[in-house]
Amino acid sequence: MIPALPLFHRIAGQPVIVAGEGDMAEAKQRLVERAGGIVVTDWQQGVDQGARLAFIAHDSASACEDDAIRLRCAGLLVNVVDRPDLCDFTVPSIVDRAPVLVAVGTGGASAGLAKALRLRLEALLPPTLGALAQALFTAREALRQRWSDGGERRRALDTALTAGGALD
Repeated sequence: MIPALPLFHRIAGQPVIVAGEGDMAEAKQRLVERAGGIVVTDWQQGVDQGARLAFIAHDSASACEDDAIRLRCAGLLVNVVDRPDLCDFTVPSIVDRAPVLVAVGTGGASAGLAKALRLRLEALLPPTLGALAQALFTAREALRQRWSDGGERRRALDTALTAGGALD
């Protein structure tokens, strides 16, 4: 059994609550903005606007616990920085080769380990990986026409993407 279900949640144009102060709250604000989300710092305003996710980063443990309960009761999924026991979800370290995203998570056990693994993966994955993904998306219909059978198409792509192929 896996301990958590990895998901990619689209938040572009959506309100996301970031409650707290300091470096950790600012880091979560940047993350939300990078994904196109709208940062809302007042939790009640965020709830009223239909936010579905909340990041909590208070210096006070009791403030974190209070906000986690309040926001969870309002129906939001909650992430409390450095408190995996209070989290409904954790945030992975991200390798960004848009549209390809590789997420490395430890379920809150060690952000440092996730970062170290991300750095290793970034060194392995070519910067052109996103362009390759986009080219494959653009060629999707042509690939279907050339290989109408899904199994044949999959095998052709597997061959093209093996070591020494287009991915390399």
